[in-house]
This record gives sequence, structure tokens and C-alpha cells, in this order.
Amino acid sequence: MQAPIINRPLTLPHLIIITVAIGLLWPMAGKAGSNRPATLVVPETVAVGAPFLVELSSSGKLEAVEIEWSERVITPSITPAAQTYTALAMLGTGMNAEPGVRSIRVRARVDGRNRTYQKFIELLPKEFPREALSVAPGMNKPPKEIHGRIKRELAAMRGALRTELPQRWWKIPFHRPVEGIMLSRFGLRRTFNNETKRRHTGLDFRAPEGTPIEAIAAGKVVLVGKYYLPGNTVVIDHGNGVVSMAMHMSRVMVKEGEWVERGQAYGHSGATGRVTGAHLHLSVSVQGVTVDPEPLFDLDSLTGAAAALQSK
Repeated sequence: MQAPIINRPLTLPHLIIITVAIGLLWPMAGKAGSNRPATLVVPETVAVGAPFLVELSSSGKLEAVEIEWSERVITPSITPAAQTYTALAMLGTGMNAEPGVRSIRVRARVDGRNRTYQKFIELLPKEFPREALSVAPGMNKPPKEIHGRIKRELAAMRGALRTELPQRWWKIPFHRPVEGIMLSRFGLRRTFNNETKRRHTGLDFRAPEGTPIEAIAAGKVVLVGKYYLPGNTVVIDHGNGVVSMAMHMSRVMVKEGEWVERGQAYGHSGATGRVTGAHLHLSVSVQGVTVDPEPLFDLDSLTGAAAALQSK
């Protein structure tokens, strides 16, 4: 018998990380087998640029889970409990993604039987505001002799943001890195000195010089650099394709390869690189795609099955 589908409306302005749509799905293909089906939890709608969760759970043994999304295959870690196996993954879309309906397909072995599940997610359009900033001329249009350095630094950061350690160390909601209010939001269409146009790929927090910056989740430090545009930068891999990056730091307290715990201070805020003043710029990458970090910190209004995911 098919379980009821529960639909809940979005209640956060920047997309709650998950809009609950619970379906008890029987396999589309594969061997006939176990009478213990899996439950797939996915969003019905997702805003462009936002992260979201996908959960597959079963009372039967869950193995070899693969999630097909946006021409990628993600392999989430599987958490066994007393009577339930759970595979939880975070996915997302970039700020330039086209709105429309997309397919998400999940393959798994449940009690030794191959199963395939499929659902559809609607990507909703989102308007991104504009912002005008004034910076030093050398930061707006760096001298030619700096171009090679900037190119190498950007390549190093992009590579670090695409790391995918198999184990999952993050849990939701994420820990706020500083207490300051959120300033410039993700996706802003920025203009520097009325000339250079850029998109804002992170979330800025108010953080006076020297404010301790705390890890949003446990993880491994995969990159530490002193860069021209982002200034002092730290990248942390939180596992299963979720990576965070802090920029413009005045002081870095960790080295590459070190482990940090959720809430552990790993540096201080500052005004290094291309800035208008001291603050924290935080970027979050999910499966190699830079997404809006803001929904990860505000999940108070989640209810039902989504609330249960907060502790996982």
C-alpha cells in the first residue's frame, strides 16, 4: 500500500533547505525481491542557486546508493541505525541554472535487490539584487603582471571546492561561523567602481577585524592560501561533496591536512584582498557547485520528517 504524500509550503524567503515530499516508492526496475521498500525524501521545488537534501531510508539493508542529478552521479555515505539504514546527500544548483523541471534518479541495493527510484524537482526562478562597491583601483583592475598569479590562485580554489571525501561529517542546521548579521547575499550582481561586473558567490557576515571564525561543520582543511583577490583563505572539506571557504581573513590558525571540529575557531576575520572593510565572506560548494549558504543556518520552521533530518 502506498503511503500518503505530505506536501508543505516553503516558509523561508531564501528556500528552506528542503520542502518535504515523502513518497513510499516501489522499484522502477531491477530484480523482484524484498517486501521492505525504501522511502525517498526529496524537495518538490528548489530555488535556483539553493542547496537541498535527498534522503533514502529503509528498514532493509541499504547498499550501493547512487544519486543521478544534473549529469552527475553522487555516492552518499550510508548510516546504519538500530532498525533503519539511511543515505543522506546534499545537492544544489548554481545561480545561473535554468528554471524548469529536472529529474532525480536514485539507484540502490535493498536487502540484496537492485532498486531504482525516480522523482522530479521543479527549479524556481529567483531574482538577484544589484550592488555597487568602490575598491582600490589595483583591486578592480589588477596590473597585468598579477594576472598569472590570480589565474593560478583561482584554479587552486576551484579545485579545492570540488574535493569529495566519501564520509559525511556535516549535520544540519550548520553552525554560524560568526555572530554578526548577514550582509551581502549570495548571487548579487555587483559592480566595482562603476566598471567591473561580478556575481557574488558567497554570503558576507559582519565581523570586525579579529573576530574568531568558527567551522560551520567538522571537516578536513584542504587549502590554505594568501591570495590577491580573496586575501587569506581557508577551505574545509566537510565530506560527501560539501565544502566551505572563508576569505579575507586577518589570521589563519590552521594548516592544510588538519582536522577541525564543528564550532572550532580556525582564524580571525579581516580585510585582506579585494574588500571595502573587514568582514567574513563564506562560500559553500555542494557537489562542485557553489550554492547559497544562507538556508543552511535557518531551519527552525522545519517540521515532520524534515525536522528529523536535522540531527542526522
